[in-house]
Amino acid sequence: MTQFNMHNQLNEFYEEHVRLKDEINRLRSLRDTNLNRLSAGLESLGKPNFIKSILQGSIAMHTANKALNNDYDIDIAVIFEKDDLPASAIDARKRVAEALNQKAYGFTKEPEARTNAVTVWYSDGYHVDIAVYRRSENSLGIETLEHAGPDWSERDPKAITNWFISSVKRLSPSQENRFHKPKVSTEQMRRVVRWIKCFTKAREGWNLPGGLIISILVEECYQPDSQRDDVALYNTLQAIKSRLDISCTVHNPTNRSSELTEQPKFLNQVINLRKRLDSALIKLKKLFAEDCDQDKARKAWNYLFQHPFWESATAAASKSAANDSAYTVSLEMNSSKKENGILTARNISSDRVLPKKIHLRFDATTNVPEPFTVKWQVINTGDEAESANDSGHIATSTSLKHWEHTAYRGRHEMICEIIKDGEVVASTRQQVNIR
Repeated sequence: MTQFNMHNQLNEFYEEHVRLKDEINRLRSLRDTNLNRLSAGLESLGKPNFIKSILQGSIAMHTANKALNNDYDIDIAVIFEKDDLPASAIDARKRVAEALNQKAYGFTKEPEARTNAVTVWYSDGYHVDIAVYRRSENSLGIETLEHAGPDWSERDPKAITNWFISSVKRLSPSQENRFHKPKVSTEQMRRVVRWIKCFTKAREGWNLPGGLIISILVEECYQPDSQRDDVALYNTLQAIKSRLDISCTVHNPTNRSSELTEQPKFLNQVINLRKRLDSALIKLKKLFAEDCDQDKARKAWNYLFQHPFWESATAAASKSAANDSAYTVSLEMNSSKKENGILTARNISSDRVLPKKIHLRFDATTNVPEPFTVKWQVINTGDEAESANDSGHIATSTSLKHWEHTAYRGRHEMICEIIKDGEVVASTRQQVNIR
């Protein structure tokens, strides 16, 4: 069977909606701002400065994707001389947090010394993880670098980045092959990682692995294709599913004695990935049907990515027709600490990430003449809602105001319909992202 060809569309999606472009400058600026803030804070405390910084994580590996809600994770390693830090790992992290707090502003809460790094959260969604290292030399001049985790442990802050960059070059179809020159662009494996990360982030409520585990699974299971990226992506997804059917354990590729899924929460994320891949591959089987066309192929890939880019022409036309209705309704989402309480935030955008255990007031505005009925429908998604067997609920009233309570992590929807003379004459949706 032949897979319906969506190579060009997949790459168009990649260039327009996946790959970082101008955003990378903002992320580098935040890196530099926090390093300067740390230096100034250490100076004000009268403590020695770090001697070197190293960019880590998805930005260093060039696997960071565009995030509409600014949910970017900026990973930095700062290296101090051993004698310039407290002896205990936790005290070393606390010193870095204290130094950042000396110059803190624009944060949702104070920089915090967590288990493996000091984290800085910005109110607009970004967060910066600063890993603390100490450097020493023995009598032979051999350097040792130790990471301040639960305790000090020897670790190379560049090891994961170097492993991944080397793997991409080694495994991807090579343009240097004169006899079988590939049609795909260089570094196909990196694109596959970023597409699969799009899948894992497409639904906020899916508790799935982070970028490092995804990158490791792709490296283990990558199925290159020199002619088409969509074939490489599908085959790699299938190979990862087969691998997870055997075992959901994942190890650090630079230290095989270190199991990344040792803690139950991380193992559960990989188990969830296996379940979600099973559903995705069933949807993608439509790509091999004899009657598959552009609309059906877009619908299949849209299950994976949940992005407007993949909406079929039929779905787009349906939306357009709905927008042409004479009657309209719009929603404004506001938040409060308690129901019927004072509003703490107004006109919250759909891409804003909200915490659990707050109250939301939805205010509808419509040009439909009274009398009418308002139907409020909540659609819950995500693993927490599924575990609670709560897919949503419906309420009807004549009021254009409605209260809800945030309970489950996930990407949910509030649907507001105006019903007049027994028919829905206007409707709108508000996305609610809860973490």
